[in-house]
Amino acid sequence: MTGKSYRILQLLPTLSQGGAELYVLRLAKLQVGGPIKSVVCSFLRGGPVEDLLHEAKIPLELLALPRHSIRNPFKAIRDWRRIYQAVKKVASHHKIDLIQTHLSDSDWIGLMVGRALKIPVVLTFHSSKLLPPERNPRELRSRFRIALQSKFYRRADALIAVGAEVRDSLLNFPGVAPEKVHLIPSAIEMPPEPSEQRRAEMREQNAEIISGHSPILSAVGRLVPSKGHDRLIEMMPTLLEELPQARLWIIGDGPERTQLASLIEQMNLSNSVCLLGGRNDVPDLLAASDVFVTGTRREGLGLAVAEGMAAGLPVVGFKVTGIVDILEHERNGFMVEDGNLAGFAESIIRLQGEPGLSKAMGAEGRRTADAFDVRHSREKTESVYRKLLEA
Repeated sequence: MTGKSYRILQLLPTLSQGGAELYVLRLAKLQVGGPIKSVVCSFLRGGPVEDLLHEAKIPLELLALPRHSIRNPFKAIRDWRRIYQAVKKVASHHKIDLIQTHLSDSDWIGLMVGRALKIPVVLTFHSSKLLPPERNPRELRSRFRIALQSKFYRRADALIAVGAEVRDSLLNFPGVAPEKVHLIPSAIEMPPEPSEQRRAEMREQNAEIISGHSPILSAVGRLVPSKGHDRLIEMMPTLLEELPQARLWIIGDGPERTQLASLIEQMNLSNSVCLLGGRNDVPDLLAASDVFVTGTRREGLGLAVAEGMAAGLPVVGFKVTGIVDILEHERNGFMVEDGNLAGFAESIIRLQGEPGLSKAMGAEGRRTADAFDVRHSREKTESVYRKLLEA
């Protein structure tokens, strides 16, 4: 590939501030000015990542096309045809050499466009839930979807899994060829090395939301049921018995915001739990925090945990899929049995009582997080590109 440049179409349905969208942003930023360049295409709607892509001067095609539910099959088929034609036009206009898809809606479109233009297609899996969690696999509609997925996955030139559990789910899925599956962890951007000076600066910068509270616990993730923010809120009364000045920051946005706000009010925790919404200054907020916490019930890869570790914070989380791949009990944090809220609170209390342990876990976490730096993900992902493009 020396001396030749290639264009990759990063295809997504939206530009929400989720793991898949941030993965694309970080990868594409590193490729600016290099021989492999990404063009991002979102076919349904934009979102917070849109502004970040513009700031990084990454080519962006925002199609904002409607999509009806399959419950209205005639309109749904019409909409998918329009999306297909629009994405194909984008790929042709930018002279795309390879398509990389993210999230299930993109897979179908990317494979159809790739076949029409005779270019390779790489599917990226950010979750082990290959079937939407609300569906019963035994239902006729679910069986039909699985049959379609199996057919489409066979057509892909490569499949990237962001975590070991995601890879294993793929390997057990009918129609998936093992030699096409690549384990490439999703990526973070390593922030500056933690220091007392940076911590003091960030705490002063965020003094209004710290408001004299200590310790500051930070949780990062979309406000959806799987992230378990409700469990963190329910844990707080136990924690406040021992640490009455503790404050929990929940950083992120999503459809569960109203329910979480209601839960905070019901539990009389308005002074102790803050919903900060979607933020572009997450590294600064983490630098001002004391502990990173996650209540997640299941992850493809606990990328938010890696971000907390990168900030030099000890982590407390439940022993669930995706978290066990990163968090090592009593080494870079505490891993609590799933659902044990009292044990979760006790772990935070112990960290506050043993500052030396907290600092040692934070330093070890920083070393763990380096393995998830976007530089490594880029190298491995572009290696997959090379094999397909040279072939």
